[in-house]
Amino acid sequence: MEVLLIAFSFVTVVIAMSCYCKSNQCAESVRLDSNSPIGLYWLLAVVSSALGLFTAVTALGVYEGTLAWLSIHTLILVPILLFSPFNLSLDDRQ
Repeated sequence: MEVLLIAFSFVTVVIAMSCYCKSNQCAESVRLDSNSPIGLYWLLAVVSSALGLFTAVTALGVYEGTLAWLSIHTLILVPILLFSPFNLSLDDRQ
């Protein structure tokens, strides 16, 4: 049962990271208006990240579950940041 909860936590963190990336991609290409899906992507990212934390804590306890959740986030976030197809710099160099 613990293995299934950790696997589900991993899947929800993957969904959260893809929503984070999608919201950043939308923020670069779309003006902030009422029809922008950025808020929905952020909401999905936060909810799935919280669900991942809840399942990891349920499976392993508070301390180990939180460490596992942070480790899963790090394993997924580092490659995204290193090999990101998005422009992550704040200034526009020409």
